[in-house]
Amino acid sequence: MKKWKWIHRWFSLVLGLFLILWAVSGMVLNHRGLVSNLEFNRNILPPEYRYQNWNNASIRSGLALGADSLLIYGNIGIWLTDSNFSAYKPLMEGLPKGVDNRRVSKLVLSPNGHLFAGTQRGLFYFERNTNLWRKIDLPLHDERIADLSLKDGKLVVLSRSEVFLADSDVASPDFKLYILPAAANDDGKISLFRTLWVIHSGEIFGLPGKLIVDFFALLLIFFVITGYIYFFFPRWIKSRKRKKAEVATLVKTSRFSVEWHNKLGIWLGGFLILTTLTGMFLRPPLLIAIGNARVGKIPFSVLNDRNTWHDRLRAIHWNDEENFWLIATNDGLFYTDSSFKNRPNSFLYQPPISVMGINVLDQIGKGTYLIGSFSGLFLWQPATGAVKDYITGQVPGQRSSAGSPIGQHLITGMIVQGKERLIFDYNVGLMNKHISMPEVLVNSPMPLWNVALEIHTARIFQNLMGLFYLLIIPLFGISTLLILVSGIVVWLKKGKKTR
Repeated sequence: MKKWKWIHRWFSLVLGLFLILWAVSGMVLNHRGLVSNLEFNRNILPPEYRYQNWNNASIRSGLALGADSLLIYGNIGIWLTDSNFSAYKPLMEGLPKGVDNRRVSKLVLSPNGHLFAGTQRGLFYFERNTNLWRKIDLPLHDERIADLSLKDGKLVVLSRSEVFLADSDVASPDFKLYILPAAANDDGKISLFRTLWVIHSGEIFGLPGKLIVDFFALLLIFFVITGYIYFFFPRWIKSRKRKKAEVATLVKTSRFSVEWHNKLGIWLGGFLILTTLTGMFLRPPLLIAIGNARVGKIPFSVLNDRNTWHDRLRAIHWNDEENFWLIATNDGLFYTDSSFKNRPNSFLYQPPISVMGINVLDQIGKGTYLIGSFSGLFLWQPATGAVKDYITGQVPGQRSSAGSPIGQHLITGMIVQGKERLIFDYNVGLMNKHISMPEVLVNSPMPLWNVALEIHTARIFQNLMGLFYLLIIPLFGISTLLILVSGIVVWLKKGKKTR
């Protein structure tokens, strides 16, 4: 009994403020749309979060408008520059306010000169007569556009779950929706990682589920505050009594805190245990243990969607030589026919692609692609299955499921300028050329949502701890479980004594 009391008291006192921090950041992550226009000054964050040399996924790619005009885009939004990168002009009027809302995954220029942007907040068309972006409404479950492509003069829009194909190249295209059939090798299951993700966030039951998880986050904050009151108020009350000061309000607050700390803890503590457990496995090193595991879909949840590609699509490209659509997903690379009617097939031999998603998909010659992600940048020939590291020239070895989910080079983007390719790494920035990053972009703020993500994943502590920060989540999770379990044990043993 004493051991459990000691654990519950002192672990809670030490970790209480961190529990509040994780609870608040989790609620922010659950409602990205509500906070998407809120921003954070990078200068008050650790140095690794500041832009320098085009790092931190600032650039996704570029689109040439002419011999001396280039649009660069990514997390920085859309900027017009010249071929020498000597001047910069923002091109974002009409897009929603807020850095997070202006993230761009792809720009395409149609044969008739129409400019389209796939963004965090949907599909946009650029009106040249007003110099404004205008949103094109699509029946999207998730507004995020994963990729744009062109085929036979038609615009192809890839959301994270569906494909939309425009009938013609016009400013206001008429789109047809395509839901891809299940893959030929589809086993009817889903990754354990995805399952734990939606359970942890509450998304498993849509918005109501998220609100329930928000309630438990607030409940955790309530437990921390009432626990501190439980510990500190009796000492404060005794001190005030000795001084013959008023204590009625403090006594009332203390009794209320003790009563409801115990009542809510015993009845709802189990849900917090589940939330803690699922969160622990969403980050390395425990993530490695479940990386390749697949489980059945939970009935009556968002996981049991009739669309087997729900939230799985990431990039698309038409291969003229072999007449197939190449589709990148969070489960690898697939190919399917021009009509999207046949079941997509997985390529037998594929380059390594990080679970964080593909960032570069570029056909550089007959039958050869450049594939880039946080696993690195690779030359890949789908027909032969040949794979070679573009940077080192080496053939990658067979990656173990217990290995790191990231490679030596964290590729976030690439700009093609004639025969030159500018390659961007998340940490290093521009790898193979020196181009000064203008002050106006260096001072770009960081979305509040991303700050919350860095806190919730503990990456915010990397500057202080190096790679040891990876141990924070499992150790913090175990400590939280001990706090919750010890509280329940102490309550049960107390109840047993009174009976």
